Amino acid sequence: MPFFTLDMIMKVLTYRLIIFLYLIGAGIVGYGQSNLQARMDKHFAQSSYKHAALSVCVMDMETNKIVASINPETSLVPASSLKLITTLSALDILGPDYRFKTKISYSGKIDPDGTLSGNIYIVGSGDPTFGSPRVALGGEVLAFKKLIIDIGKAIRDHGITCIDGEIIADESIFDSYPISPSWQWNDLGNYYASGAWGINANENEYYIYFKRNLAIGKSSILHSYEPYIPKLELQNEVTIDSSNTPDNAYVFGGPYDFKKRIVGTIPYGKDIFRIKGSIPDPPKFFAYHVFNQLRKYQIASRGYKTKFKAKRVKMYDIKSYESPSLDKIAKITNYHSVNIYAEALMKTIGAEKNNQGSGGAGLYIVHRNMRKLGLKLTPLHMEDGSGLSARNIISSKFMCQFLDKMFDEIDHELLLSTLPHPGSISTVQGVNTGGRARSNIWVKSGSMERIQSFSGYIKSKQGNWLSFSIMANGLHVKNKKIRPLMAEMMKTIYEKG
Repeated sequence: MPFFTLDMIMKVLTYRLIIFLYLIGAGIVGYGQSNLQARMDKHFAQSSYKHAALSVCVMDMETNKIVASINPETSLVPASSLKLITTLSALDILGPDYRFKTKISYSGKIDPDGTLSGNIYIVGSGDPTFGSPRVALGGEVLAFKKLIIDIGKAIRDHGITCIDGEIIADESIFDSYPISPSWQWNDLGNYYASGAWGINANENEYYIYFKRNLAIGKSSILHSYEPYIPKLELQNEVTIDSSNTPDNAYVFGGPYDFKKRIVGTIPYGKDIFRIKGSIPDPPKFFAYHVFNQLRKYQIASRGYKTKFKAKRVKMYDIKSYESPSLDKIAKITNYHSVNIYAEALMKTIGAEKNNQGSGGAGLYIVHRNMRKLGLKLTPLHMEDGSGLSARNIISSKFMCQFLDKMFDEIDHELLLSTLPHPGSISTVQGVNTGGRARSNIWVKSGSMERIQSFSGYIKSKQGNWLSFSIMANGLHVKNKKIRPLMAEMMKTIYEKG
């Protein structure tokens, strides 16, 4: 009979206790994960998703394991949730403190009488916040009208009284093709498809006003538009619909097209109704307004124009304008899904890291950066930085993996500050996940006709950090019905993840 000491017995009992507790713990975790999977399967079996293609993934960022999923390898159109790839890559590649800088300069010399024998240059940096109307920028930039006045004063106060030359908008930092080739024609002309130019102004949008106190079915009356755009022609074909209908008016006509056709309907009402269009040529538009402001100060010049290609010209700075830091730009981009900001960030990545200010150059650097982080790009195809192209595709698993990598690369607090909570003043303001869940979910939404997506981070009720992505394409019900359902799913992930 073998002899066992008390010490040997205690070691055996301790070992068995450890194994027993491990198995219990694994069983609890396994039960929680399987319970989440069961809830997920039941949720997406609802009739509202009947005809949709789905790709859903929830990943534990501690273990890098998928805890629940539906078709996680399937690549679908993400719409604006693709902005997560652009904004977080920009933070990682350019750094959160990066700022755009636009310069007002001159060439030649200033004579004693104040005559400039040379040109005034507006040297663009691709800054999407230049002259932005957004209150969210917190006073760090001047709104468009104040910016034009400030530039005029800066030139005047520099001692220039006459310009024997031109006002030149130098947009050569970016290529001269501002939009993605795969954007839909019916989007072009509208404010959200303005693209990113070497010089952006007022977020490249203008405002069109209609009188609508007319009988339903009658043509609206084009009241006015602002700010002024030289040579712009507006053809109004907008009619009046009932007062409870949404804005359904669209502007047709892409970049460099100054003849715009406005079609669709606007709701009946007694007040003036406003829609937004995209400025056909923002750099030339900006040069005109500087030229016009100088005329108000009795500073004459030979005219205004744009410059597409960079040439070595000796310049002397008059004044420069800096953008807010990139982390603030990323926050605005994700909170309000601003396409121009995302496109400008993608082109800037190309300009800074590949010496070419184009979307293609930016995408090359972003892809290279993701490969360095160990990501395999086969589930991803990007046509732009904003998600406006319907040719963008990504799998939910890849999105989760990307978000996981970014959580390691970027300071957690800074990263999460760029993403809204459900219910906050943002594109997810109407997404209700409940009190405790709300403060532990950071999410970017994306939507197009018959497409809805949500991607981001969740700190679960159990304290687990999760990346998640929910995408549905081909929905047969309206997005306003799907969004509350997906909010329920996010709440379930918080509770069971």
